[in-house]
Amino acid sequence: MAELETLLSAAIVASVGINALTSLYVMRKLQSTSQRAEAAEEAEDEEEDEEEDDEKEAGGPTKEQILARRSQLIRELEEERGTRIITLIHRKEPWSTDDDEREIVLEESETILQAVRETPRDKPIDFIVHTEGGLTFAADMMAMALKHHPAKVTVMVPFYAMSSGTYLALAADEIMMEKYSILAPVEPQIDEMPANWIMAILKRKPVELIADRTILLSGKARMETENAAEFVKWLLADKMTEDQTAQVANFLVGGFMASTTPITLDVARAIGLNVTEGVPEKVHQLFETIEFGVGKKPGKVYDQ
Repeated sequence: MAELETLLSAAIVASVGINALTSLYVMRKLQSTSQRAEAAEEAEDEEEDEEEDDEKEAGGPTKEQILARRSQLIRELEEERGTRIITLIHRKEPWSTDDDEREIVLEESETILQAVRETPRDKPIDFIVHTEGGLTFAADMMAMALKHHPAKVTVMVPFYAMSSGTYLALAADEIMMEKYSILAPVEPQIDEMPANWIMAILKRKPVELIADRTILLSGKARMETENAAEFVKWLLADKMTEDQTAQVANFLVGGFMASTTPITLDVARAIGLNVTEGVPEKVHQLFETIEFGVGKKPGKVYDQ
């Protein structure tokens, strides 16, 4: 019995010793992990500070400075022209993610429609457009809103308004462009193919040699083309005669040009659009805040 008690006592002492050693190891392990985490956090903070210092040394403006400068320019332009400024500018921002849309989308049109609706009926609108196009349905709604606005609507195109973005220019009472600014044809694209090319297949091959899908696409292409032509004529109906609107619609929708064919200021005038040469300097100053390529920031510094 005495031997058993001696063994139990020894076991208890050993257990207590093991627990103490284990606790000491765990405490040291946790302390080491905490120290490494603190060191990593400090290194990350130092790296961020270095990046900020590099930006300051390079003279790159912050997001807040860029947005403040844009707001200032828009306010000044509105005061100078007595208008409401609305912008549709598609460029990748320094702070944007790769998922950000850089084309006309439905959600964006809702914002523009709301801005037009909130503009007093007697207040002229200056609409600054810079886009490669996008969802035609969304562009159609914006163009209709501009056309229905009672006061004068001026669309400013400092660089380009392509594809469905051209509808916005056609809706304006006046278009402001530079010599190098361009609009573009509005021929519908079906599965990334020009609508008129698809329809031409039915004229070049016997129908029994044409795939059913191509025949279906041709029918869709015909409807989309007719809709586009009629929409162009409607947008221009209060600015031209019926014959002139038909000629412009045929020119823009008829498939005579590639989708990237530039329609310059002189060409736009030649087809009868009301185009004024020259975009206000403050619009160009506005674009100075977005003069960058992928991964680069504007090179100007702005005071807050």
